[in-house]
Amino acid sequence: MLSWLVAIVSAVTGYCSWRTVLSRTPREGTVLMLPKENFVEIQSQTINFKGQLIGATIWFDSQIALKIMASNQAKQQIFLTRRAIPEADWRLLCRTALQAN
Repeated sequence: MLSWLVAIVSAVTGYCSWRTVLSRTPREGTVLMLPKENFVEIQSQTINFKGQLIGATIWFDSQIALKIMASNQAKQQIFLTRRAIPEADWRLLCRTALQAN
């Protein structure tokens, strides 16, 4: 009985985490980067956020999780997939993210 409860809680937690990542992953839009200032602005139908890039995690060279802090000190984590942006922009974003860390 307890193992079923653990399985159900794990499945619900995994699903909620997956939905959160999807809601923070724009499928199309505009990314503005100023690498020297570590400034990033992301605009899409679901996300409109700009601020200082304070950290990032690159996942298997296919997705990047950006941690951005706005001017009002609000922090946001945004996920971008490699296929969502052009290759040259992906490389620039990865270099900028590694410098921010």
